[in-house]
This record gives sequence, C-alpha cells and structure tokens, in this order.
Amino acid sequence: MEPVFFAKEFENKKLINHIVFICDHASNYIPRKYKKLGISDSNLESHIAFDIGAKNLTINLAKKLKQSYFLSNFSRLLIDPNRKEMDRELITVRSFGVEIPKNLNISVQEREHRIKCFYNYYHKNLGNFVKKKIHKYKKVFLVSIHSFTKNSKNFNRGIEVGLLWNKSMDLLLPIQRNLKDNKIHFGRNYPYSGFHYNYTVDRLCRNFDLKNITIEIRNDLICDQKGIKKYVKLMSNIFKEFLNE
Repeated sequence: MEPVFFAKEFENKKLINHIVFICDHASNYIPRKYKKLGISDSNLESHIAFDIGAKNLTINLAKKLKQSYFLSNFSRLLIDPNRKEMDRELITVRSFGVEIPKNLNISVQEREHRIKCFYNYYHKNLGNFVKKKIHKYKKVFLVSIHSFTKNSKNFNRGIEVGLLWNKSMDLLLPIQRNLKDNKIHFGRNYPYSGFHYNYTVDRLCRNFDLKNITIEIRNDLICDQKGIKKYVKLMSNIFKEFLNE
C-alpha cells in the first residue's frame, strides 16, 4: 500500500514566519485493487484524475522558499479531500463527461472505507502537520495549490491564475496587486468559488485562525519544466513578502 500523503519541511532558521503549501490533488494514484476505477489510461493521465503540474509547482515552491508542503498521494477520483464529507462530489461518478464505472453504486462499506483510510487519514495528518508549525513559528500561512483546465466543450478560459478566497482577504489583496504588476491575467474566485470549493483550508481554519488562500493555475501553463520554473519564480517573489513581515 502506497502512503496516503507526503509531507516535508525545508527548514530556514532565519525566518520566524512559515508557509504550508498544500496540494490536495497532487496524484493520480489509484491502488491496484480498484483496477483504475474502470477508466482508460488516457483519462487516468488527464485532469479528471489529478491537478496537472500542481505537485511539481508545490514542491519546487516550498523548496525555493525553504518552507513546507503537504501532498495527497491518491486520485481525487477515489475520494476528493477538498470536498465536504456529505458532498455529492466526494466520490464522483462523472467528471467532465467521463463516467467513473467503479464509483457507481458503491456499497456503504466501501464508502466508509475510503473515508476512513484516505479522506480522514489525510486530514488528520494534515491538521497535525499544521499544528506543529503553529507551535514552531510566529505566523503560519496556508496556501493551497491547484490547477485548472483551459478548455472543454463548454468553455475556453483565458484567465491564467485564479485566486480563491472565503472569509479573509488578507492574502488576496497583496497577491492580486503583485499579479497586476507582473501583467498576469487573474480572476478572483475563478474558475471556482472559494465559498464552495475551499474545503481543506476552511477545515483547518475551524481550529486555527490562519491567513490562507487557494491558488489555481491554468494547467497548460505549468505542464512542463519551463512553465514550472516561470511560476515558481513568480510566486516565490510574491510570498517572500509574507515571510518577512
């Protein structure tokens, strides 16, 4: 059995503040017993199974800034950690028009197994990881990294970066100012609303009052090393401000 998550801190003793970069949809891994949930290899390698480019961006960003990351190691098609437990999309039966055969009519026992062994285990360990950072640093910021698809049958998105926020605009305002300065085409609560699709950071902030934001980057812009390098440089320059507060 592969681990459910990966976590690492790149320690910098000179800094009193810290950023935890979270990537809920880092992996398309599905345990062998699920037989790819009945989907094709091409669909397993596509955006429906994971956020393309998000994992590499998250790791490289944390490494460059000497911060920490927490990554999922299971496909969101198995169970989506960025959804509420009672959400219809927790275990989706269809994504972008693609049916997920082995998610159709799953038993109560199987649903409970996925919640216990993947979903709850992931969130419990993420919560403990963040708690340790709170005890160690003066300020801790949460930054959730995702990627989104440029086009489909029903849309063609020109936005490069989406900034998803819910209750706090503390990170949103300085980040959007920096994106404007760098002439990056961005949207607020786009292509998804932070009021509905910000579950992981919202859950963490139930117990900890932490400044947070979810950043969505169009996946065709971070699908290769050149794109990763560009956005790591861009985002690291932005987040340096928070580390030096």
